[in-house]
Amino acid sequence: MTKKVLDTNVYIDLFANSDLYIDIFISEGPIYLSSVVLMELLAGAHEKNEKYAVKDLIKLFKKLGRIVTPTTKDYEQAGEILIKLQSVKHYNLKRCGSITNDCLIASSSKTIGAIVYTQNKKDFQSIQDVFDFKVEFI
Repeated sequence: MTKKVLDTNVYIDLFANSDLYIDIFISEGPIYLSSVVLMELLAGAHEKNEKYAVKDLIKLFKKLGRIVTPTTKDYEQAGEILIKLQSVKHYNLKRCGSITNDCLIASSSKTIGAIVYTQNKKDFQSIQDVFDFKVEFI
């Protein structure tokens, strides 16, 4: 059974149109919520209704026991990925701050054996070039 972790950009689209990406939801395997994605969603919820929607989503995943939080090992691995991205891909972390979160999502998803679903092909492809994890670009 394939576990799935959705990136923040996928949830943002889903809040606007719940019919999007239906194939991800009806395919076999449970969906997990990354605590990193949880943080990004809350940080972007500026309106009251947006905040309620995010809180409801969090409540659902807590109830299901499907929130993925990076471990110390995941943080270490994310640091190694960042080093490689700077040296191999010439990333400037001062200009690409969100890549740190993406590295944590990739590392913690690999830890649980999940596929990351994202629209962010540029950054996640770069991460995959230096770190072996499963990603699906949508």
